[in-house]
Amino acid sequence: MSDRWIYAMSVCALGGALVPVGGPWPPAAALLLAALLLRRPLLVCLGVAVLASFLASTATAGAARDVPEGSFEGEIKLISDPERLMPGTRFLADSPSGRLEVWGWGLAGSRLSRRLAGESVLVGGRLSELPESRDWLRRKGVIGRLNVSEVFEGRGSAPHFRLANRLRGILDEGAESLGTERRALFTGMVYGDDRSQSAVTADDFQAAGLTHLLAVSGQNVAFVLLLFRPLLFRLGIRARWLAVLGVLMIFATVTRFEPSVLRATVMAAMAATAGMLGRQSSGKRNLALAATALVLWDPLLVHSLAFRLSLAASLGILFWSGRLAERIPGPRLLASALAVTVAAQMAVSPLLIATFGGVPVAALPANVLAAPASAPVMLWGITGGFLAGLVGGGVAAVLHWPTRVLIWWVESVAETTTRLQLGDLGAVHVALLAVALALVVLILRRRAPVVATWGFVAAVLLLPAVAVRSAGPQFQTEVGWESTLWRTEDATVLVLASRENSERLLGDIRSAGAQRVDLIVARSGNVRSARVVGDLLDRHSSATVWAPNGHKIPKAGVPPAGSLADVGAMEVFVEANDPRLEVLVTTRGERPGVGG
Repeated sequence: MSDRWIYAMSVCALGGALVPVGGPWPPAAALLLAALLLRRPLLVCLGVAVLASFLASTATAGAARDVPEGSFEGEIKLISDPERLMPGTRFLADSPSGRLEVWGWGLAGSRLSRRLAGESVLVGGRLSELPESRDWLRRKGVIGRLNVSEVFEGRGSAPHFRLANRLRGILDEGAESLGTERRALFTGMVYGDDRSQSAVTADDFQAAGLTHLLAVSGQNVAFVLLLFRPLLFRLGIRARWLAVLGVLMIFATVTRFEPSVLRATVMAAMAATAGMLGRQSSGKRNLALAATALVLWDPLLVHSLAFRLSLAASLGILFWSGRLAERIPGPRLLASALAVTVAAQMAVSPLLIATFGGVPVAALPANVLAAPASAPVMLWGITGGFLAGLVGGGVAAVLHWPTRVLIWWVESVAETTTRLQLGDLGAVHVALLAVALALVVLILRRRAPVVATWGFVAAVLLLPAVAVRSAGPQFQTEVGWESTLWRTEDATVLVLASRENSERLLGDIRSAGAQRVDLIVARSGNVRSARVVGDLLDRHSSATVWAPNGHKIPKAGVPPAGSLADVGAMEVFVEANDPRLEVLVTTRGERPGVGG
């Protein structure tokens, strides 16, 4: 099949998976096989669309089925690494009942937290339906929740998981000298494990458009194959092909089969297979084949934002970055780096706007500045970092000196570009940029119009920053899930709800334009609020914290009921402090009366 038919086939696969229709998949598979044997491209595309639709319907029905509620005792197999979310431990696991979201509490949670993906463990607990707030997990095939109360014994894991977990352990042990935060960045950049990352760092990377650095991608796969290249070229063609597939399989297991890694490893496998058969295969063709194969293997992937972003970024880089680089003036190395960043960001912009409401302008300078350091972290992580894990001690610390410097640079880029408050691009901005870039690449040829168009692009990129600085503070803004931010020109008060997500809350406060928080009012004093307040203080260290009687929040004070405090141009009246802290926030002189 020609490249154009391959591209059409991938579009049919994605479209079929997005429109599930009930039907038996074996006849659809037979139709597809017959079309392949007859070499009829149109029939192949039709067969792929029908098969993807039928498979998607089956997968969707499986994820929507009811879980048998009640007591549970049996074996579960972890498909993700446990994450400590005080006071519990959470992960996904397969069980005889289906795929479950598993929570462990107390001693059971502590024991489960030491397990790793791929391991099986015998547990006891209670099955229940997924809460409505967790319904998005059904797109991952999760059908219910298991609350574990007892952990009986472990059952080990498959050989490839044991090897992958051992490799992860070596890399993690070698990075101990980096400290908790930079160690989390190291593991995120090398093999995609960002569980230990702080909420502040996560928000910095989100605001700077650098979160993709912590999601392993094609660049990591390329570095792994580059590392093994001297050994692979000593083998015969078929042995080399098998060895490449083995390396890809182990690396995908190390990175827990993240969607971006699946896309990259399948593309690499396609390229290796074409090489073994003595055929030419372009990156564009491999991307289309990989997308088709993955969607037929797991139709629910089309609902994964990570998978969509990975496909979109790859499309942008493969189809547009080369042409853009030719039209960007300046040194070729800088032009190529800028073209890759622009192409990838433009391609993912529609998805980011639809999901998050905007695209950070900071992503452009941040990615250009961070790329020269992030790539060496990945490469050194799987070479010097692995050796550091083997030798340990002071030698490991010395081996990670370059890692420490490189991660400091990436961390500084994220923090600095976030503080610049460059704003977010909306749909109109992106549309204007797309038109301008299309003119540069497809139409304009003379130097003067090209330079003028690049000037227009720069002006569009500056518009969000101008809007952020010209807009005055909004007095009352809903942030997080249920919290409220009160702002005047000279002060900011945050009234914190009892259940919040730190990363989302920090992002909403930043998006509201607040560079500092003067007073944090924690309505609840439970452990979860204490953790969120701690994350907020990591960003806004000068804030005063209020909490109710009997709270568990360090450094928080309990204001007397009926008291009144001035915070800049605002007045905060304490209506009650037990069992919850209730306040009334007004501008000075506008309080309608005590308790009003």
